[in-house]
Amino acid sequence: MRIRNSHQSLPAGGTISSHPVHGTVRSWDDESGWGVLASPDVPGEVWAHFSAVHTTDPGAFASLEPGEAVLFTWEEADQDGYSYRALRVRRSGDPEIDWESDEDEGDDEDSMSDVRIDFDPE
Repeated sequence: MRIRNSHQSLPAGGTISSHPVHGTVRSWDDESGWGVLASPDVPGEVWAHFSAVHTTDPGAFASLEPGEAVLFTWEEADQDGYSYRALRVRRSGDPEIDWESDEDEGDDEDSMSDVRIDFDPE
């Protein structure tokens, strides 16, 4: 069985950004693992989870600093009181990433595992 990260289906008429937009980190809480982004290209503040933040070192702790410049893709979604949610985020100074790729989502064969469950006979 393959398990992947997924996002909720959008309601009819929902919006997903087709290209990354430039923005700024408004706030970030490392302990909670999320923060808020803002961009003039999005009609409201954008909720961002640490799992959406691209790091140059795979497996590194993903964190952002308030005031930091970022690029991100987003979707219209109700998340913790925000109308928009970031799908992928990278710092403006970091190397380019493939915005269409699922490589960050553990989709390769090396990340899969099998589980066997044996029940004791009654």
